[in-house]
Amino acid sequence: MTIDMSQFHQVFFEESFEGLEVMESGLLNMDPGEVDAEQINAIFRAAHSIKGGSGTFGFSDIAAFTHIMETLLDEMRDGRRLVTDRALEVLLRSVDVLREMLTAASGKGDLDEESVKAQMQELEAVLNDHVGEPASGSDIDAGSNATLHEVIGWHLVFRPLPRMMQTGNDPLRILRELASLGDMEVECDVSLLPGFAQFDPEECYLSWNIHLNGGVDRVQIDEVFDWVEDDCDLAVMPLHADAPELSEADNPT
Repeated sequence: MTIDMSQFHQVFFEESFEGLEVMESGLLNMDPGEVDAEQINAIFRAAHSIKGGSGTFGFSDIAAFTHIMETLLDEMRDGRRLVTDRALEVLLRSVDVLREMLTAASGKGDLDEESVKAQMQELEAVLNDHVGEPASGSDIDAGSNATLHEVIGWHLVFRPLPRMMQTGNDPLRILRELASLGDMEVECDVSLLPGFAQFDPEECYLSWNIHLNGGVDRVQIDEVFDWVEDDCDLAVMPLHADAPELSEADNPT
């Protein structure tokens, strides 16, 4: 049975416009040079949710635009980029453009493609502006410490709740996004698959054990699952060069 994704569009648009309000309010309350962790996290998560939803429902232009905003916000919240007047102004204008894009996608307005293109270029210009990158006197020490605890990969246990597909989310899309991050080994657990008489095509019975190898940041993994965090059980465990193999006891229950 094929799920009609259009039935979820209205919910997506409603939640996205609410997310824009969160972003706009948060940006207006931010001051240059200061980072309120709770506030910027709320702005980032709103942007990430819009990006994830737009990608799920096929609004690739919205996903691409929001991805640039999300990248800039991520650098600011991690302390890799200073909060400047220019960055805040560009992000606020981008919220306005994103609102226009969502309105047009919902069939309630026209879109000025040139305005979108110009604003995307402005976002990219801010991202490429190294003036906003903070200098750190502790880079060497931090790098040496990181080497001692180098993560060479991640072990994930991904167990979608039965209702996941009913919310319009596809576990296979999640796996494809993870695979784009690095070399991945996957083992599918079919132990909960029922007999034919009890099988419901709208429920998910599978789970996955995943080894994601390489230098992948934890935040990248979190971003993949952010859109479905309420629809799955997830365990994410770092793999170190000298770490023993994980046993069944490490899996979530």
